[in-house]
Amino acid sequence: MEREEFQTLIRSGRKLVVFDEMVLDVGAFMRHHPGGYFSLNHNIGRDISKFFYGGYSLENNDDGVMV
Repeated sequence: MEREEFQTLIRSGRKLVVFDEMVLDVGAFMRHHPGGYFSLNHNIGRDISKFFYGGYSLENNDDGVMV
């Protein structure tokens, strides 16, 4: 899937994330996610692989964006 198509689908309301180069629609799973709705909703449109393999931090970087 091209990035533009991915972004267009998200803008249309689809709940998509990237995991290991796969695009996953997590919309139906969000309310059942063990980490809670927020953890998935906050990461819509992002690569979530780092959360499975480490190397992440939930603190603000210098530009104020959560990483």
